Amino acid sequence: MRLHDASAAAPESRMHIARHGEAVNRRQMFIGITGLLLAVIGLMALWFPVYLDQYDAYGIKVTCGSGWRSNLTQALYADGNDNTQALVTRCDTALLVRRAWAIPSVALGWLLVTGFLVMWVHNDQHQGQSYPGYRA
Repeated sequence: MRLHDASAAAPESRMHIARHGEAVNRRQMFIGITGLLLAVIGLMALWFPVYLDQYDAYGIKVTCGSGWRSNLTQALYADGNDNTQALVTRCDTALLVRRAWAIPSVALGWLLVTGFLVMWVHNDQHQGQSYPGYRA
């Protein structure tokens, strides 16, 4: 296929999409699905609790709260030793790490979904203008 043959085929494919009313192409659908997955994974990461790899005096894993709010009570009273401040610091670090990747994941997912919706509405309006009898 020559270069000028490929350029001649491109308008036909655009006409094919316009004739069948396909409002979203594969790239736009991929952007929308990727954004939705990023947002859901980020929200789930914020929702689930953050644990340390250490147990308290009763054999329960030390929990630090979730990405939404911190709960450092168990870390404060986990050991009767002077080690409690170290556990609180580790909990703070664990929560910070969880939030450091989960919040940008939600924000990026939200932006991708918003971009998908803008492209979808823009393409739908653009296709509506190409139909005969379209009135704005």
